[in-house]
Amino acid sequence: VLAMVCDSTNVFRPGESGSEGALRKSLDVLIGGRRGRIAVTTFASNFARLETMAVLAEKHGRHAALVGRSLWRITEVAREAGYMDDLPPFLTDADAAHLPDDKVLLICTGCQGEPRGAMSRIAGRSHPHIELGAGDLVVFSSKIIPGNEKPIFRLHNDLVALGLSSYHQYRQG
Repeated sequence: VLAMVCDSTNVFRPGESGSEGALRKSLDVLIGGRRGRIAVTTFASNFARLETMAVLAEKHGRHAALVGRSLWRITEVAREAGYMDDLPPFLTDADAAHLPDDKVLLICTGCQGEPRGAMSRIAGRSHPHIELGAGDLVVFSSKIIPGNEKPIFRLHNDLVALGLSSYHQYRQG
């Protein structure tokens, strides 16, 4: 290893982070048996979360689709490094748009309310392929980075205005 670059939003918070396994169980219960579309937004760099969502999508008879360029970049790097070999390929957002609502799980960029993130574009009805509406579920599976509260809460409000159920699944720690 020549260099290791790390980042941790909560480096000064005492205690331990919760496990991905515990979060996977919680998400399993949350999405199991849901009928409409499910969209999960998280950090694109959180490879473990992408894997969790792919496993849960398959378990519940859904196809996982990546919605956002940075998600495609991280999965390409992960596959080149030998990770994700045991996961089915992800669908594109265009492919996902043609599936029945109960057969798709969208993994989206924009968990921090970024205006050009996929979730903001979906909420603003400007995404070229994905539409969500009443009966669909959006899961925010990330912590709020301090300073991003206003755009995140604005995004939550926009999603609620569309008639969506919104659930905040933050990792402990």
